Amino acid sequence: MMKFLREFLMLFLAISLGFFVENYREQIIEDKRELDFVNSFKNDLKNDISELDGLILRRKEREIQIDSIYFIFKYKKFNEYSNDLYFYARYLPRPSRFFANNASIDQLKNSGSLTLIKNQKVIDTLLGYNDNFLFIDYIREREEYLVQRIFDQINIIFDPYVFDQMTVYDIEFNKPKGSVSINYSDIQTNKTFLSNLQYLKTVNKAQLGWFIEHSKRAKNILNFLDITYNMN
Repeated sequence: MMKFLREFLMLFLAISLGFFVENYREQIIEDKRELDFVNSFKNDLKNDISELDGLILRRKEREIQIDSIYFIFKYKKFNEYSNDLYFYARYLPRPSRFFANNASIDQLKNSGSLTLIKNQKVIDTLLGYNDNFLFIDYIREREEYLVQRIFDQINIIFDPYVFDQMTVYDIEFNKPKGSVSINYSDIQTNKTFLSNLQYLKTVNKAQLGWFIEHSKRAKNILNFLDITYNMN
């Protein structure tokens, strides 16, 4: 009887130990998968920050360009600054846009693996970051609409042959050399152009503000993840 009990106890312990070992092994695998995702998401954040830093500078340049166009029209400095006016106007249809590096979070959501993240605050933070981008995307759509509106005035005021000579490649242009002409005699066209330009300036400010806030948010999340997962 005692022998039977010892054998039963040993068998029970062996099964229990195997069960605990398997659970421990699965836990290690799950923890590694969670950490791998967090590292992948951190890389996405770093790429976002790097891209946003460049976009913020270009958006500030765009604000200066728009203000310069206003100055030239307001004080009728067409002859003195015609080359600058062409250069600034050529960039109006080319706003610098942000496209988030969200491959990691999309993969996690689409695969239904959000349960991989055990910390609810981490989940809420990641989803909140992704939702913030959706608003930036809405502003981008508004800006594209305004760009389409201003094309009609650009086609009247500026010479397309001059624009063609300025082209380096798709998004880069050289300032025209020599004398260039500007059709500034149509008062109504000028008024509509400046009105649409004001809308573009407002949207550019909104984009700039959201880019700055989004970059700060990304940096804060990086710090939060480092602390939460003891990555320092």
